Amino acid sequence: MHRKATNYGWASGGCSILSEFGSIELEFSFLSKITGNDTYLLKCRKLREYVNKLEKPDGLYPNYLNPNTGKWCQRHISVGALGDSFYEYLLKVWLFDEKRDKKLWETYKNAILAIEKKLLFKSKPSNLWYFAEMKGTRIEHKMDHLACFTSGMFALQSLHETDINQRAHYLELAEKIGETCHESYNRTIGLFILFLWIDSIFTRTQQINLLLFAVSVALK
Repeated sequence: MHRKATNYGWASGGCSILSEFGSIELEFSFLSKITGNDTYLLKCRKLREYVNKLEKPDGLYPNYLNPNTGKWCQRHISVGALGDSFYEYLLKVWLFDEKRDKKLWETYKNAILAIEKKLLFKSKPSNLWYFAEMKGTRIEHKMDHLACFTSGMFALQSLHETDINQRAHYLELAEKIGETCHESYNRTIGLFILFLWIDSIFTRTQQINLLLFAVSVALK
């Protein structure tokens, strides 16, 4: 019996998730390579080019896309869960294609510049760099655990930058995000909770309760 594919009901009313539909091009590119059939590659490329042409708030990619209207759903933007792999795979597909797709490199760079400009912050007084999230026009100063992948992504990017200043910049950014993630693990319990609230509005008691709840989830 054939069943129609559907999205998760919790995903902004059944919308498609950026990190899912935006991270299949590498595998399908490889599939086209080993089969000699470009159909798989071209399907993914068409999707990527469509998404790239959509109007984006401040150059940022929202986490949800409506598969029926082809428009963004709610304006939730994150380089953590729901968005993470999309950015990583732009870079990896470009490398898999042996850097021939200049438009893809430009798409990746523009996406990275946007998240740097709007989502990158430094905490006080700890002076740790982190990526916040955006909901609507509101910045939510929490860093998702999955956002730690950006440290490796920026390090990889730095290896392929032709401009020496850009190379140094992204290697430094990789180190800064890596330091934040290291410090998050470098605690008595030795665990990174699901997300970190940075400079939050919560009281000390509320922060402790959040931590205890997150640890209880991690240990289940």
